[in-house]
Amino acid sequence: MTSRRFVTLSAICAASFTVVSALWADDSRFPEGPAKAKFLKICGSCHDVDIIADLRNTRQEWKDLVYNMKDKGAEATDQECDLIVDYLYKSFPKADEKK
Repeated sequence: MTSRRFVTLSAICAASFTVVSALWADDSRFPEGPAKAKFLKICGSCHDVDIIADLRNTRQEWKDLVYNMKDKGAEATDQECDLIVDYLYKSFPKADEKK
């Protein structure tokens, strides 16, 4: 097998694993909301989202986190990022912050 074919095959396998992992994620820890599906799809395409349900952040901390992920390559528009920030803030706010 040529190295080019190996790289292509490796990329396809990695992409397939990412999609399957996102589909198998336990979304029961995430409340229903208008951006839940978008959050699971975008954020779950790169990593396991379960750890996010344990975080509690201010709106600014969620925004910083989401846009940091976008800067690292998450495929989302600014509008999608803003929807995800709103969803995460409403679902997992810092306990001592007033909404």
